[in-house]
Amino acid sequence: MPDAAAPVLRLKTSSGLGNRMFQCLFAYRLAAELGVEVTGDGVPEWGIAHAEVALPRPSVFLQGHRPSLLGLKRLVRLGLLRGIETNCLACRLELLPPREAAQALFRDQGAEPLPLPPDALLINVRAAEILDGRHKDYRPLPIAFYERLLRETKLRPVFMGQLSDDPYSQALRARFPQAEFHASRGAMADFATLRAARHVAMAVSTFSWLGCWLSEAQTIHMPLIGFFHPKRRPEVDLFPVEETRYRFHAFPADAWTGSAEQLRQTIEGAEAGKRVSARYVAGLVHGIQWPEPAAAPPG
Repeated sequence: MPDAAAPVLRLKTSSGLGNRMFQCLFAYRLAAELGVEVTGDGVPEWGIAHAEVALPRPSVFLQGHRPSLLGLKRLVRLGLLRGIETNCLACRLELLPPREAAQALFRDQGAEPLPLPPDALLINVRAAEILDGRHKDYRPLPIAFYERLLRETKLRPVFMGQLSDDPYSQALRARFPQAEFHASRGAMADFATLRAARHVAMAVSTFSWLGCWLSEAQTIHMPLIGFFHPKRRPEVDLFPVEETRYRFHAFPADAWTGSAEQLRQTIEGAEAGKRVSARYVAGLVHGIQWPEPAAAPPG
């Protein structure tokens, strides 16, 4: 692309750390496609800062999960677009930089992870403000799910995250009296712990997903529920089906209301999710129709 045609790309961040990291990742992916530098907002927690540059017109403001890289490149090439400001979450694997590039972008900042034994299953908990149902796609996970994981993996439970005196946190402590419980020590310390874990069960959270994806974990348990359920959020595709370290677990595509009955079912109910294959996930996300298994030969 000629220098005269190079657009200005400005990052506009918002929300919590996980969302701002996704917004930053897409900006860097788009910058690589266009051959330009990222300007605008930084992510100070990660030591990322950018120059402030005026946004020329014609310009566009991007949001959502499905921006078109090809479409944007075409508009720039035609001279119809000179300024791009992006606030896109772009929670789709094809819109992220390669994992190695993302790891290099979010370098270790010196936060100390929790010391975890090699046989620990780190269970990241999201509760706090989402318990009241303010967001239908963010929810606590059924306690029966954790019971199943621990029964199947034989690992030692270590719960970390938004643990307080709420009914869900109290129920976790009552159900797993031998487990370790660690309330959040801050975003960067929690992220360092996610990144250092060998075995981890993620929460329904962009922050939790990124901590797992950027890690070198041997096993990552990803629930297909809420924001991570393809039937609830078809515009989201954060399922690395090619990575054998991922274990996918399917749940009903129910909205989270935070009602007393729904919370009771989450705490006391039998719904534990179901382990599903990467091929099943690919079919659910992309609508792939697999051939039927061959019938057994007669006789």
